[in-house]
Amino acid sequence: MAKTHQTENPIYKALMKRAEADVATAVASLIVYFDTPSAGKSLKEMEHLLTTISVAEQRIATLNNHFNNTQI
Repeated sequence: MAKTHQTENPIYKALMKRAEADVATAVASLIVYFDTPSAGKSLKEMEHLLTTISVAEQRIATLNNHFNNTQI
């Protein structure tokens, strides 16, 4: 665990925002695909978007677990 609280660090913020943007982008795309079946996206592409969400959420959790040390 990091010795100091890193949430104000610009690199921490950039990593967090990038992960949040990955989630938001993939969710928005999936919503369009669900609402517009004629969009022609395959299940494989939709599964890829779900994987993108999962990986980004894991990155957020890892950042919070290791660098958002509120017990300091």
